[in-house]
Amino acid sequence: MSSQNYVFQDNQHDTEHIRLSAIQDEFDPDSRRRLSQIGITAGWSALEVGAGMGSIMSWMADQVSVQGKVVAVDIDTRFIENTNLPNVEVRCLDIAEKKLDTSYFDVCHARYVLLHIRDWKKAIENIWQSLKPGGWLVIEEPDFETSKAVAHPDKESVNRVNKAILAMYESMGIDPCFGSHLPQIFQQLGSEKIMVETYVPFANGGSRISQIMKMSAQHLAERYIATGVCLQADIERYIAVADDPSVWAYYYTTVATIGRKSLG
Repeated sequence: MSSQNYVFQDNQHDTEHIRLSAIQDEFDPDSRRRLSQIGITAGWSALEVGAGMGSIMSWMADQVSVQGKVVAVDIDTRFIENTNLPNVEVRCLDIAEKKLDTSYFDVCHARYVLLHIRDWKKAIENIWQSLKPGGWLVIEEPDFETSKAVAHPDKESVNRVNKAILAMYESMGIDPCFGSHLPQIFQQLGSEKIMVETYVPFANGGSRISQIMKMSAQHLAERYIATGVCLQADIERYIAVADDPSVWAYYYTTVATIGRKSLG
């Protein structure tokens, strides 16, 4: 049985392609900057957990060059299984259930993955043991509690949907503020040189982040309503706000945490 709680696992191929593309466009620049910051370079071995459509996987493959290697893992490899990059290996697996090579990777990156794994402690343990001494861990996870609408007639509907998102994750046994716990998790691992960045988009309707959350609301509407926190009418207003360039809102925080495995 899979240890995953991935709420988009049943998303249709084309719809999921569009959603993942928007996520790449919005968040890849910062992910690449963070990986560049730790010095990823030719000859490194890199692990991408939850590779999605493979944009970071492909970028890392270019950075490590033919002297290095990238291993990309996901429970759903439909978008990357036909990659023809010579220094990339794609593995379809559940990171919480399958150990990887011990002390093999120079760097591991994961974005919006651990939130969806029931046994995230086992997943991060497996990732940590796969890093070489001195290897780097870069994890980016959300904190949904920061989302809120500003002054607008539909503000209360938007905020009810935001609360429904929290309630949905909590009903699944998932902490919707998971990203905020990353620094402490890294400390417990014994990580050195811990660096933390937060990104809270304040954006108007029609922006990439508003469209990402609109697509989520469309796909997860029944789950949101099932929490009892919001109604269909609230979701319809939330979607309208996401399309209205005159309306601004805060969206979820991304907490990026970087740490290094001890050389000792």
